[in-house]
Amino acid sequence: MSIDISTLKDQSKNSVTAKNQSPEPDAEQVEAYLQNNPEFFVERDDLLVKLSIPHVSGKAISLLERQVTILRDRGIDARHKFNGLLDNARNNEFLFGFIRTLVLSLLKAESLEEIVAVVQETLCSLDNITACELILLGDETIEDSPVRRESKERFVQGYPNVFLLRKTSCESLRPEQIGLFFPRQTQPVRSTAICPIGNGEIIAILALGNESENYFNLDLDTLFLDFIGEVIGAILLRELNQ
Repeated sequence: MSIDISTLKDQSKNSVTAKNQSPEPDAEQVEAYLQNNPEFFVERDDLLVKLSIPHVSGKAISLLERQVTILRDRGIDARHKFNGLLDNARNNEFLFGFIRTLVLSLLKAESLEEIVAVVQETLCSLDNITACELILLGDETIEDSPVRRESKERFVQGYPNVFLLRKTSCESLRPEQIGLFFPRQTQPVRSTAICPIGNGEIIAILALGNESENYFNLDLDTLFLDFIGEVIGAILLRELNQ
């Protein structure tokens, strides 16, 4: 049997070429390798110098410069998050202290007049509350009485949302609705938080106003106000049932 020497040479040459031209790793493989070998660039300073990354400005920067930029940006972001946590902690501390003061004052109140006075004076002490009204639903107010009473039908017609939603509603009201809740208010009220009082039947309404149009808005979290409404409702029921 004869052997073609030229064929063997071609096969040998092709084998060497195939070994020398092994497929290059794709981007994902390179990324995985570097993640598994974070010290790859240690003692490879020349390689680091040759690497560059396009910047937003269009100017190429070195890998080390890019690392410094990323670490600096992450440090700034971490600092902002930390400051945000501190602000939340301060706000929570303030809210806890405020609610504690309100609840203790309500527990000490010995009459309906004192309950209304505590609610309105305590809430109006907040910088962001321009107006506050605690309105009991039932018979209309007796003249010169410090406790405001209104018929339920008047508010069902003037602002039915408080009875339909049965939770605090925050929005800007029409002038006639603002007049319904704050008839004695001299300062402008442009946004309101209307909180129904009572677990089953609504026995009262807590109305809060602010001079800014967007302070009380539909995106505002009402958990704090709903809780205040529950506390006031429990205290009012205790007093009314005596």
